[in-house]
Amino acid sequence: MNYNNPQLISALAAEYVLGTLRGKARERFEALKFGNERIAQEIKYWESHLNEMALHLQPVEPREYVLQNIRKRLGIIGQEPAESTESVNTDNVVQIRQDKASSEGKNIVWKWWSGVATAAALILAVIVSTNIELDAPQQVQSLAVISNEDAKTLWSIDVLTNDIRVKVTSLVPRLPNNDYQLWIVPASGGAPISIGVMQQSGEFYLSKPAEFDRIEIAALAVSREPKGGSPNGAPTDVLYATELAYL
Repeated sequence: MNYNNPQLISALAAEYVLGTLRGKARERFEALKFGNERIAQEIKYWESHLNEMALHLQPVEPREYVLQNIRKRLGIIGQEPAESTESVNTDNVVQIRQDKASSEGKNIVWKWWSGVATAAALILAVIVSTNIELDAPQQVQSLAVISNEDAKTLWSIDVLTNDIRVKVTSLVPRLPNNDYQLWIVPASGGAPISIGVMQQSGEFYLSKPAEFDRIEIAALAVSREPKGGSPNGAPTDVLYATELAYL
């Protein structure tokens, strides 16, 4: 398997984080993450990305057959208490045991959901404590990873409901006399549309152009521009381009 293919690595990292990569493939990929910086970065990216998306999921009560399967796996069904020497009404005992199993199964499921909610609350508390301003949560609609010629991530870009979130890695070359600018490349072949001038470190947000919801987009591109951005509304020196992945 070609682990130098960035698309393959990204797909495997997503499966690894989701838990759908199993067996020998998972063991092999897990072993590679310790010696392959690219794989380690992709795993970290997907962990951050999917964990954030999970915070927006609403709890749903499992259907009865799901509860039954959970009870079986936990050994709740089929476990009978020790025999009593006292004379009891067996019809009532059977009914009580069934109710108890049902109640315990539901309690375990809801304790699990409660744990998820608690973890989400703790994460939100950490975010608030770092003075990040939270309004209504924005959904991630599409994303892009821009890499260099060595397939190492330079920028990760999330297209949200109202904004564009950009994370800059330490591998982005610093341009003391220039700026990077982000562009939409229309699939129609029309002129590139500016999203905005990019910071050269950290994480930042850009306003989302209306074109994201109106036109078909072939790619996102990054250009090198004079300080302050393109002087004429068109890219000066296009350095990188990548396709969007829609969720």
